[in-house]
Amino acid sequence: MEQPAEWPARVSRIIAREIRRHRTARGMSAQQLADECARLGHRGLQRTVISNIENGRRRDITVPDVLVLAAALDVAPVVLLFPAGYVAEVEYLPGKTAGPLESADWFTGSGAAEDSALALSRRHRELERRIRGVYRRIWEQGIAEQRYGAEPEDAEAEAGRELAGELTDQLHELREDMARAGLELPPLAGLDRATGS
Repeated sequence: MEQPAEWPARVSRIIAREIRRHRTARGMSAQQLADECARLGHRGLQRTVISNIENGRRRDITVPDVLVLAAALDVAPVVLLFPAGYVAEVEYLPGKTAGPLESADWFTGSGAAEDSALALSRRHRELERRIRGVYRRIWEQGIAEQRYGAEPEDAEAEAGRELAGELTDQLHELREDMARAGLELPPLAGLDRATGS
């Protein structure tokens, strides 16, 4: 039976393989990747370090290493850990396996409880996006009507404003729930007047 201490080495091998896969797919040399890591502020990931990671000579890959390497490779960090599309199964914890997509979902908290800080923050972001989208459609419709001399579609614009109002009410309620839970409220850049928060 394999020892749990071997699991970190297996995870490091996966990360190393994915770094190499994404680096070569982008036509980057190890030096170019090191230069990009340095540009991002992590000067410890020099060409020799990257080469040692990829060749398995360096097994200790830190979370900051993964974050900067992922940014330098223009992929999500989770892609380096759980290579969906390239393997059928990953060992996301010692002795625990699942598909890479399920593992990535677990890692990113996509199945977080509805009342968790993560789920509430995601809901907040989604409501903001929807409100902004409704206002953008109303604005674009108004511009198109002015530009092409079309008759204003007041009923459609009114329906959009009504939907934005309903979404804004939902956002207010959510922000109150978040405040009661002691969570930091995200800023409402550009929506403060529209939402009154």
